[in-house]
Amino acid sequence: MTCCCTYKCEQGRDCPVRKQAIEAVNRAYIERETVTDPNPYDETIGTFKALIIVLAVCIGAALLSYVLWGKV
Repeated sequence: MTCCCTYKCEQGRDCPVRKQAIEAVNRAYIERETVTDPNPYDETIGTFKALIIVLAVCIGAALLSYVLWGKV
């Protein structure tokens, strides 16, 4: 009996790889109601705050480099 090969599995329904995949699908189906989806608004606010921080750092670095090296 060969096993763990997706192309030549001879065990049929008794294949441990197939059983494991089916158990994972069944577990996901059962737990779908208990998992809460994240609020996209919170993710958007976090991303916007990170964008503001990155822009502030870049502008600060540009102004600092202009002050230090920009005077000709």
